[in-house]
Amino acid sequence: MSTPPHEPTGSGSNRPYGISPSGGVQHHQTNITPLPNDLSRGWLPEDTRQTPGSPLPAPKLFGFQSLLPFKFLNRLRHPGEIPWLVAAYLVTLTVYVGVGIYMVTSVVGFFTGDLSSVEPVDPATADSPGALAQLAFLAVYLPLGIFWLRALQYAQMRLRGVRITPTQFPEAYAMVVEAAHAAGLRRVPDAYVVLGNGQINAFASGHGHRRFIAVYSDLFEVGGAARSPEALRFIIGHEVGHIAAGHVGYFRLIFTSFFASIPYAGATLSRAQEYTADNFGYRLAPSGALEAMSVLAAGKYLHRDVNTDEFANRAVFEGGFFTWLANLNSSHPSPTWRMHSLRDRSEPGRLIWRPKINPAYPLSMAPAAEPAEVWADPVQAGDFMQAYPENPTNQHWGDNVTEPKTRANSRDRRVGDTLYTGWVPPQLRGYGRTAPQAPGPQAPAPQNPAPRAAQPQDDTEQG
Repeated sequence: MSTPPHEPTGSGSNRPYGISPSGGVQHHQTNITPLPNDLSRGWLPEDTRQTPGSPLPAPKLFGFQSLLPFKFLNRLRHPGEIPWLVAAYLVTLTVYVGVGIYMVTSVVGFFTGDLSSVEPVDPATADSPGALAQLAFLAVYLPLGIFWLRALQYAQMRLRGVRITPTQFPEAYAMVVEAAHAAGLRRVPDAYVVLGNGQINAFASGHGHRRFIAVYSDLFEVGGAARSPEALRFIIGHEVGHIAAGHVGYFRLIFTSFFASIPYAGATLSRAQEYTADNFGYRLAPSGALEAMSVLAAGKYLHRDVNTDEFANRAVFEGGFFTWLANLNSSHPSPTWRMHSLRDRSEPGRLIWRPKINPAYPLSMAPAAEPAEVWADPVQAGDFMQAYPENPTNQHWGDNVTEPKTRANSRDRRVGDTLYTGWVPPQLRGYGRTAPQAPGPQAPAPQNPAPRAAQPQDDTEQG
């Protein structure tokens, strides 16, 4: 039995808070038995029916958001994530132990008068705190700062983002629900579309027990039937995977913040987490994996014109010290490496060293890592294009293909010359002085302009 809604006192009306029972909508069936959580009479903050009951356990502050078995969850993780996570926890533990020792010795030294254990102060920099003092300050206020920033981020999302609901972007909401079910989440995460301004991105975060994902509008647009709904499904599955794997938990961020500031080490842990989220996305939408990587590489219009095999093969061919270094300091695996990992599921994605094996596939160009003298010259490249001509109907300019047009001066309409209507250039109207002519041969005098059309004597508007 459902609890009846509270009626406003003294209103003389059976409509709660002035809301029509039908909400202004005529129902075709009038003999429907209201469900226990029926809200047809309007949403009431005091209504006890607003407290939902779920058979699944509520989210926990100290626990995974996913209910998947721990062994199964770890099989979805990249094998490098746990070792690097352990290293991050050890670094954080070392920092907090050191800060604790420093604070205890400082307090003891202050009360006992023995300041030998306190960090010495340089007179030249007496006004600035020492390194240990700064580290202690950071360690103490880091949890508060993370909590504060996450709260503001979620508040801004709730105020500015377009929320994905069963009635707003319902197709995307169905994807979120499907991803949450596949990842074993206790609750469906909040989801938003935010203005991308040309950026292709998505992220997951949370605050307290709440978790949410956000998809930039330029990336969200690929979910339409005209482009690739499976690519959007993979993206949503990837972001929900971050939640299920615990990557956006509050304590996870606290215990990895110091490690994240270490060059190359923190980026390596981040890349391992991205590969883990890719595994969640692939499990949900395997057919959208390569499409999603094409969108991230070439954008929402050109993604179908990306040769995924050629793109993934470059992960093997593009070697060299600087390409290795560029990947080593990146928070996300390079798109070529991710494409190679999602195409070849026999091994996990590479974190530090590039993959070594490609399937048999013809090379139309020498890899960019090869010396420039082995690159094709213009004659060789032209001969190759003539030997292997592309089908003229197979255009590679994206989904929004524009029709070819002739030049404007060949297709624009013809108009009469305004000189025949009495219009003359300003310099021939007698306004101002003419510019002095330079010494030398005089230019021929201009022809007399056409006579002006008769002007009306009265220019005022007639009422």
